[in-house]
Amino acid sequence: MNTMKYPIKEVNINTIPGNRMLGIGISKSQKALCKKSIKQYGLVMPIVTVEKPSGGMMVLKGDSELSVLKEMKVDNADVFVASIKDPADIGKAILLLSSLHNELNHISEGLILREIIKLGQCSQKQLAGQLMKSEAWISKRLSLAERLNDDVAAMVFSKVLCPSVAQNIARIPKDVQHAFAMNIYANDIPKSIVEKLVSTYGNKNTPDSLKQTIINDPLTAAGNINTTGIKNTGIKADEGSKLQGSLKLMLKVVRDLESFFASWQKGEIQKYLALIASVEASLTRFLTLLHHMVISPGKSAEVPQGRGEADGNC
Repeated sequence: MNTMKYPIKEVNINTIPGNRMLGIGISKSQKALCKKSIKQYGLVMPIVTVEKPSGGMMVLKGDSELSVLKEMKVDNADVFVASIKDPADIGKAILLLSSLHNELNHISEGLILREIIKLGQCSQKQLAGQLMKSEAWISKRLSLAERLNDDVAAMVFSKVLCPSVAQNIARIPKDVQHAFAMNIYANDIPKSIVEKLVSTYGNKNTPDSLKQTIINDPLTAAGNINTTGIKNTGIKADEGSKLQGSLKLMLKVVRDLESFFASWQKGEIQKYLALIASVEASLTRFLTLLHHMVISPGKSAEVPQGRGEADGNC
């Protein structure tokens, strides 16, 4: 009877660095679920590593588990140690292992394939054969990665940007992708809204002014876009959506200003007094208009219970 033995070793996990290529496919929710599982059941799925020819180890599978164990201050763990002599095969092994469990989305696979081709000097045909994929599969993933701006790709590798969001961003012109991505990140705009903004940007009937707003001020643009999108240049965005977007933007600005005023010393704010006075005058006019338009004479404004401010992103 033949017996298959697994090369399991107990190692100090602090000596194993995280894998940049593998980490791009892990979302916050996946990591949170992994942490809950480890706390409740222990390390059910082993971390798969490879001993590099140059020394040290690299993760092939289980980067999320490795990260969670480090956060939990665990020193040693049993890990599966694979044997790969050619450094160029490491990326291929990552793709093979990930594809078994459908762990990566298309943009993640494309970015890893691009890294393999850069480092391993493999042709697309060779990769297709070694990964047991069609050349069309390789070409489609690579095309996605090539359409992505290098700075946006770096944001994905750094886990600043979710791969699924980056996949949407790859649909707009390269020269505006980074500015859009930075504004998406700064305003914490969810994937569903990003998809809507990108679709509107790509619509041939979308005016250039709105396209520019989508890139430079996506939060305002989201409020200016109909749920059905822009159908033609002669139709303006729904006024109700514009109002809602502007009010939400105002709430965000007020929250930001409150944070500034709470953290700054009184003396530091003195040089902005003229500007603050202009803001105060403008807000006074706005509040007068608000009371005139919204609040009936003799009545005070009523705020629904539990709804002190506009709903945030859910």
